[in-house]
Amino acid sequence: MDAFVETVGTSVLLRRREICLTQRIIDALESGTEQAEYLSSMGDDFKSVVEPNLEGENPKRRIVMYPIADRPFSLVVCVIAPKLTEERVPLIVYEGFLRLFSQIDSLPALLHVVTEQAKLLLKAEHCSVMLIDVEHMDLFEVQYPSNNEMRNTQTVKRRVKMGAGITGLVVSTGKLVNAKNPKQHPNFDPTIDSYPDIECKSLLVFPIRDQSGIIGVVSIANRAGASHFDGMDEEMALAFSVYCGVCVVHSMVYQKLQEAHIRNALANELVMYHMKVSESEVSRLLECTGFHGNPHVGSLNFNPRALPLRELPCYALKMFDDLGLIKKFNLNRVKLARFILHVKKGYRDVPYHNWLHAFSVTQWAYAALVNYDLVAKGYLNDLQALMYLIACLVHDLDHRGTTSRFQIVGQTPLAALYSSAGSVLERHHAAQAACLLNTQDCDVLAPLPRAQYDRALLLLRDNVLATDLANFFRNLDEYKSIASDFQPSKRAHSQALRALLMNAADLSDQLKEWAVVKSTAAAVLTEYFKQGEMEKSRGGAALSIMDRDKCFIPELEKEFLVTTCVPLYDILARIIPKAQPCLKVLESHIEKWDAATHVFAEEVGSEVSLQQVKFTNTGTLRQVPVAAGLAVLLSPELDTLIEQSAMEIERKRLLEAEEEQAK
Repeated sequence: MDAFVETVGTSVLLRRREICLTQRIIDALESGTEQAEYLSSMGDDFKSVVEPNLEGENPKRRIVMYPIADRPFSLVVCVIAPKLTEERVPLIVYEGFLRLFSQIDSLPALLHVVTEQAKLLLKAEHCSVMLIDVEHMDLFEVQYPSNNEMRNTQTVKRRVKMGAGITGLVVSTGKLVNAKNPKQHPNFDPTIDSYPDIECKSLLVFPIRDQSGIIGVVSIANRAGASHFDGMDEEMALAFSVYCGVCVVHSMVYQKLQEAHIRNALANELVMYHMKVSESEVSRLLECTGFHGNPHVGSLNFNPRALPLRELPCYALKMFDDLGLIKKFNLNRVKLARFILHVKKGYRDVPYHNWLHAFSVTQWAYAALVNYDLVAKGYLNDLQALMYLIACLVHDLDHRGTTSRFQIVGQTPLAALYSSAGSVLERHHAAQAACLLNTQDCDVLAPLPRAQYDRALLLLRDNVLATDLANFFRNLDEYKSIASDFQPSKRAHSQALRALLMNAADLSDQLKEWAVVKSTAAAVLTEYFKQGEMEKSRGGAALSIMDRDKCFIPELEKEFLVTTCVPLYDILARIIPKAQPCLKVLESHIEKWDAATHVFAEEVGSEVSLQQVKFTNTGTLRQVPVAAGLAVLLSPELDTLIEQSAMEIERKRLLEAEEEQAK
């Protein structure tokens, strides 16, 4: 039952003023129609806010209240002494306010309404709304969702520099610009202030404000029925912009409330799914006297899956100790042990993205720190090394065994929370990790000074988000350019290397012996096929790589190595020459998968569908049985058959070479 005033006329109050929710206001809300009163009959607190903005004194001023009842809050628009005929006022109010405030629960939909209403009120041909992104210090325009998309799905249509064009001038000065001939304006930039296929004849650009300042810009082009916008249009635009700002801010607050509810639901789900770590478990880890000195743990091609599962937390704790991180950062061993055990229990029992995978990734990161001398040679500093190891431990925390695409298509709570920012799963992993690090008994980073602590959390976020391969491919050209002239002192270069090291650790199973590569493929494909079945069960279509009836395993694995792993480790090797042997290992595995192509193609079972596949070594197209899948991959005879196939391929190659030489 609270009421407050935020704006009067074209001004946003420096702070919102609370007023008494009088019976007159309540009656107006309950009536659902406009109510007329004299201003003198309103409460003193209301009059103290309004009267300083009025010209002269007139106790007989009429005030017309227009209620807009809605959730999460209701609105009463108060028009004092309207200059327009009173029958026109409701039309303007309901056009300008009702649609804006009815979209408060969806920022993309709200911005779409803002553009449509601005065009309607100002009789313009085109309108765009750009908001300020403080983090990136630029402006962005939102792509509005279509009817069949998620209501809160938000994609960025375009980004522009903060100070460029007439738009940038409005942001910097906070003043409206009415360009009667935009192309002649000294600040006009066609890439920002106009759109393709639209001739910009007149332009009205004005800021959107809230109590903190400018939050965005509205740009309106081409006044219908006139050569330019006039003074009345300017007044209307400024009044409209004030309420746009109020709507946008409330929409953002509402969205954050929704996200908070979803986070709470996810947190509760996590707590319900996983058991708490007992003090006895922590004590057993700290007091363990078992042998944890396997000499190969520090090797880059070591198979961590050969270690007993119960000993993995001991080895994880030992890694922090061996690298001197516990002593260097004065970490609490009890909290670190509890954190590791919580992380272990934070992984679900899925075929691949489980605790064993997390430990395997962490082991390779540990080996990279040791073998590549990452800190000693200045590739990473001590804090970056610490967060590299922690990020590897948590990088898939609470993974559900499904992809981000599955979450988005299924409109899951995770998608509702993170789809607008991209990297749905990775953002969830990072959020769960940050939540765990903020828990009192697991706050491992507590000894760090505040500035270092904040930097550590940013490193954690960036490292985990880097494991989204979509980000890797998006930045691939930039990575190649950086690798040609790597300078660790440059921030962008250092950030690129940290991302590459995260990817290298995440995909390090491909650098292990052939048996590990096969078992990894089987685990990943088991997850994929389960997701494919779920997608089919809900009436959708599964991607071919997730459809056990369409996936041809050797070609899939070979393509992954050629298009993802080879470019990744090649770039890493250009920056860190010691990583060069990784490429030799990948070449060997590619040859094996190439030979396996023929083996899988010959394993024709009953009711096996066929798919046309191009064989890399010969360039020929053949129909192969695509469902000969996991059964062949897990067959104990596969390696023998692959060896025979490789020998046959080599024999044919030599024969062709001899024939070519004879010619």
